[in-house]
Amino acid sequence: MRISNDMCTGCLLFSALMLFTPAGDATPAKGVSVAQETQVAITQMVKQLPKSSDTRLLRSGLLELHSQLATTKNDTQAQEIIDSELNILSQQLSNSSSGEEVTELLEDMLIEDEPAPLVKSLNSAPHKSIPTWGWLR
Repeated sequence: MRISNDMCTGCLLFSALMLFTPAGDATPAKGVSVAQETQVAITQMVKQLPKSSDTRLLRSGLLELHSQLATTKNDTQAQEIIDSELNILSQQLSNSSSGEEVTELLEDMLIEDEPAPLVKSLNSAPHKSIPTWGWLR
């Protein structure tokens, strides 16, 4: 399964980054800034990236964002930097020769493997434990 071609690289980048952001309330824990949470997410995301020439631009862009977030003074400034840098990185990836490969990689990060169809799991279970009601099994 692939995400629609209409889904922009920036949307995929932001979604993938959010995948690595620590779960919890919509607001960061007391004393933890947006910059700190995003830096943790970037570190985790970069660890998951394959080491290849296709991901070099993505990796360097994320690491640049990580370093810029270290200089922020408040959450508003951090969010502005995140938005700006993800937008720039998205444009760079869209224009690069490896853009399509990076897009597929980001999609793969976001899409879990599809579970086995329910019908297959029902067919493999013992029939005596599954009641039959007409066409339902």
